[in-house]
Amino acid sequence: MLEIIEIIKPARQGMTMPFLCNASNRHAYYVKGYAATIPGLMKEWLGSHLALAFGLPVPEFSLAFLDPDLVNYWGDMAVYQLKGGYVFASKQVPSVTELKYETVNEIDAQLKLSILLFDLWVENEDRTLSEKGGNPNLLWKSDESDLYVIDHNLIFDEDFNKKEFWDTHVFKNTPISKQVDFIERQALEERMKKALACWQSAWDKIPEEWIEFNNDTQGFDPEKHLQRLKKEANGDIWLKLS
Repeated sequence: MLEIIEIIKPARQGMTMPFLCNASNRHAYYVKGYAATIPGLMKEWLGSHLALAFGLPVPEFSLAFLDPDLVNYWGDMAVYQLKGGYVFASKQVPSVTELKYETVNEIDAQLKLSILLFDLWVENEDRTLSEKGGNPNLLWKSDESDLYVIDHNLIFDEDFNKKEFWDTHVFKNTPISKQVDFIERQALEERMKKALACWQSAWDKIPEEWIEFNNDTQGFDPEKHLQRLKKEANGDIWLKLS
């Protein structure tokens, strides 16, 4: 398993307070630990696999181990935010910035539709952006016009509000309706089904400590959400269109 060998600094943004770290493979990663919560880390891991399998541009990611002694050596902020143990690590993408509102129109329309539908499917309200600001959880590499999708720790929202989703999503203005082309519908449903094929293998890699903690606290019900994902991949997703 990947090991974190150096804590460099906290990220400038992010409610879950990721830290930029160096790993045993000599690459830098943004690492999420305790502040993201155990259910949040499980969702991050599963959501990243689903997004990648759905065909979205996700930075390389991995589970990693962070020695608590290294955390203690770095100081109180890392102790509080990371704690040590098993963590989620997202590989650093050089020369990226958070997506700005004025850049939205530069993004390929099909990619915007894919991200919009994926977030609707996994019930993610945490990708917002308007002229007034927001939190898109999208990274933009301007020199190559590449977009990267990050942060899935708030998917499977138990309080998911469809109206709020359609009012605030960064790509809410992407053309889509209940009359979406039948062939396109079939293609999107097949992508969802293909993505679901990775669920079990991703689940099998989750640290036992996370699963035991989640079972004790009942913070995340994976089976409930898996069954919903399956139903929506078979057509129920279209019932959620505004």
